[in-house]
Amino acid sequence: MLTKGVSDIRGVRGLHTRPGPVTESSGLLRLYRLAVEKDGLLKKQAWVRRQQEQTEKRLAEIASTMQTVKQLVEERSDREPSSPTRSGSRARIEY
Repeated sequence: MLTKGVSDIRGVRGLHTRPGPVTESSGLLRLYRLAVEKDGLLKKQAWVRRQQEQTEKRLAEIASTMQTVKQLVEERSDREPSSPTRSGSRARIEY
């Protein structure tokens, strides 16, 4: 029977044993990757908040403008003499 020497043993890592520095290094690498991902997500969250604030501001401006235009149209239609249209009713835009 042939005996095997230490050089013939393969895959010491295949036994799921890792030396300390390698485990610590991979742990630190994982922490770094998670920190980078967290920073990216926080930046994206801040961007989404800014976009939401801008959208809400613009929607408020549009609603205000629509209200103003609606009032102007109503005032104009009240001032103008009523002239019958082809269908006999006044055309009016409702929002």
